[in-house]
Amino acid sequence: MPHGSLRRSLFATLLIGGLACSSSSPGGPEGSGGSSSQGGSPGTTGGSSGGNATGGATGAGGSGTGGTISTGGTTQAGGATGSGGTATGGRAGGSGGHMGSGGSAGGPGSGGTMTATGGAGGTFMGTKTPGTAQSGDITVDPTKTHQVVDGFGEADVWQGSSSTTMQTLLWDPVNGIGLNLLRVGIDGTSGSANIMGAAGYADGQACVKFNGSDCKVWAAPWSPPASMKDNNNVNNGGHLNSGSYAAWAKILAAFPAFYKSHGGVDLYAISAQNEPDFVASYQSCIFNAQQMVSWINVLGPALAALSPPVKVLAAEPDNWGNIWGGDGYGPAIIANSMADMYVGPIATHDYGNTSAGTFGRPAPPSNNTHHVWETECTPGDTGPITIATMIYAAFSSGGVNGWHYWWTEALVPNASSPPAQVYALGNFSKYVRPGYYRADVSNAPKASSSTPLVVAFTNPHDGTVSIVVVNGGSSQMVSFFVAGTAWPASVTPHVTTSSMKLVAGSPITVTGGRFSASLAAQSVTTFVGTP
Repeated sequence: MPHGSLRRSLFATLLIGGLACSSSSPGGPEGSGGSSSQGGSPGTTGGSSGGNATGGATGAGGSGTGGTISTGGTTQAGGATGSGGTATGGRAGGSGGHMGSGGSAGGPGSGGTMTATGGAGGTFMGTKTPGTAQSGDITVDPTKTHQVVDGFGEADVWQGSSSTTMQTLLWDPVNGIGLNLLRVGIDGTSGSANIMGAAGYADGQACVKFNGSDCKVWAAPWSPPASMKDNNNVNNGGHLNSGSYAAWAKILAAFPAFYKSHGGVDLYAISAQNEPDFVASYQSCIFNAQQMVSWINVLGPALAALSPPVKVLAAEPDNWGNIWGGDGYGPAIIANSMADMYVGPIATHDYGNTSAGTFGRPAPPSNNTHHVWETECTPGDTGPITIATMIYAAFSSGGVNGWHYWWTEALVPNASSPPAQVYALGNFSKYVRPGYYRADVSNAPKASSSTPLVVAFTNPHDGTVSIVVVNGGSSQMVSFFVAGTAWPASVTPHVTTSSMKLVAGSPITVTGGRFSASLAAQSVTTFVGTP
């Protein structure tokens, strides 16, 4: 669609520019607002953190009992004969390696070997006899995996304060929902780097406190100074003058030290530009794909020279369709060897994505080696189904490694009584931890508003399986088959509805890899089990 021709209006009274997003919403940048204060917390205990793995090239696979996992443990999940592919996912600092299906991002081929970097290692052995799926079973196969999970997060841009209660709710994986990715804003319009909202310091500290090295704090700019733009205005789009690239890069490269001096936390990445495809009436700046590549090639070296070095995150378009198609930021980055080297996560917002439908998102191309992050969206309601459906779509078809909500006050509009959407996000963030991998799901019903949407994850370190089911229809029964030799003895359901907040149910016995459960109407349920 033409940029700026259509904008979000449904939630204009809630946020200044921070409007609702869904698969049919036409746009979606951000706005300012007040601060949140008090928040509740879920009443259940979260799952354990998963390990992380660094990918590497694998050789030809062999039949037998699987490949090496971590720094000294072996997996008995079973490997089929076949060739491994070059692993593109994973990251250093994890506690275990991973065996995935051939060619999957984040793991080698079946029967291949993958070594974890910086992890303590561990042994996970499956000892059960494989079961048999029955007609109607939805099959979850932890031995066939896709992308690694970096985590879940939100932005606190323009937030002036952050209470300890709110910090526990958002960042604590035991007593809260366990977010671990934080997006803060950079205000560089005065010619120096400042933070957009002091809450970014306290939230960054809380993120690290509760998540350790799994926490990633990163920052995004909205506009260069007016004097550096061709419209001489920080608002209403405009372009960064090519002669100002180095000066703007210098300002942004000063922000990590500024943030560290005030908040004590190292930044993971800086975005090249917030929504470079959208002309907004507030702070904004436009780049086409080639301009974005040229800009990254100036910003990247400036950030890489810092200690510790900081990654470039790009390109954060307003419309998901513009990262792989449309404006084509992603392919342009991948095609340029220098930009490709400096960019860490390739990122997009989730507004105006009409082409992929409600239950799908555009997938990255096969030649992409970057982790993919969804970095902003505001669902159109505060119930559990909309946000959970968006997360389901982002992981199952969009291939993301990380997912972010837009804004604290949109996520928790009533801080004294957090809405169901907070806990629906927790159905993922609390029980799908950094280092987990998306597990293969087959024989699920065709995605619709009345059929259960299923996405599953596994922790390669201990074999934990987390199956998230979004039921936007009436109450119904569902049956699962967990393939392989490492199915759990039981699974515990954690249920969110408009009135239930991650309520833990009674454990369900798993027999021969199979179990059945009743889904509440309009619910999000995470079934968690460890062999």
